[in-house]
Amino acid sequence: MQWVLAATLICGASLFTSCSSKDDDNGSQPESGMAGKMVGKWLYVESDGEKVATDESSITTFVMDGSTLKAYTSISLKDYGLWAFKQPTDVTFNGNDITLTMHSGDFTTVEKLTGITVNGDDMYYTSMYTLSQSDKVLASMGPYRLHCTKVHEDFAPVIIGKWEGTITSDEPGFVPEPFCEAYLADGKNVAYNLIDGQWVQEESEYDEYFVDGNLMCTRWKLSGRDEERQNCIIESYVNGTMIIKEVVLRNGKLYTETTTLTRADEFK
Repeated sequence: MQWVLAATLICGASLFTSCSSKDDDNGSQPESGMAGKMVGKWLYVESDGEKVATDESSITTFVMDGSTLKAYTSISLKDYGLWAFKQPTDVTFNGNDITLTMHSGDFTTVEKLTGITVNGDDMYYTSMYTLSQSDKVLASMGPYRLHCTKVHEDFAPVIIGKWEGTITSDEPGFVPEPFCEAYLADGKNVAYNLIDGQWVQEESEYDEYFVDGNLMCTRWKLSGRDEERQNCIIESYVNGTMIIKEVVLRNGKLYTETTTLTRADEFK
């Protein structure tokens, strides 16, 4: 199940990546005003009617460049090593159907999207795709009916700074955990451990993040250990308090972890 959901994410990610003006026999833009409906930021949230774990989410921003629809995707996928921030992709249209080809590092995804519908803040489409790495096919999946929701906020400017708070969860038996991290303007991330009542900076080989809309992706590597990643959704920011949520899959069940943060300099 974990692998299928991860593969489905790649499917969702390649939908929402940069569109070029390449033409096929039926034109370079979708019909019936679809391009205008697609403009905006979209977060991938469901596959075949089921919620996906946050580490399988992606977000994409569609924009109009003159009469040409372009888009960019942001995604972090640990299982395949994919890390892309507003990654471009080539696109061709056949009516309201789309074929996309995305290159990110040595990864390539080719996806056919059919039956695209946009109704306000909801977008649905059926997807078939192939994922390759260095010309070796890793997966050929579908069809899946995917659901994306429109995002109206962009928390990238807000996240910069040092934050302290607590992680809670609706998982039975979960013990609340203290949390402290700093997010720098250059994309670097600094994590802290609570030792004897004091926050101590964690040493790492690298630690970085990006925020696109309400999706925040972080990756880090501690000395002598494997790389770790975390994706989460920034739900709100009001009066210096930020709420972040992460949907995690454990033992076949989805649980929601909620982190409530306040800027560290507001703590006494």
